Amino acid sequence: MDQLDFRLILAFTNAYSSLYREGLISQEQLESVLILLDNYHKFTAEELENKLKKIFPDIPE
Repeated sequence: MDQLDFRLILAFTNAYSSLYREGLISQEQLESVLILLDNYHKFTAEELENKLKKIFPDIPE
């Protein structure tokens, strides 16, 4: 993982953790996002977007 990838993953992890602490997302959603972020390199950008939409189905496009 290069430095940019690490920074992006850290930023996303911190952002989603904050949403969880504020009660805006569930523990299940947080865990799903963290697993997705751990495996981000296995997916295309479109696949990542689709997986996030499945985790957060109530968010309008």
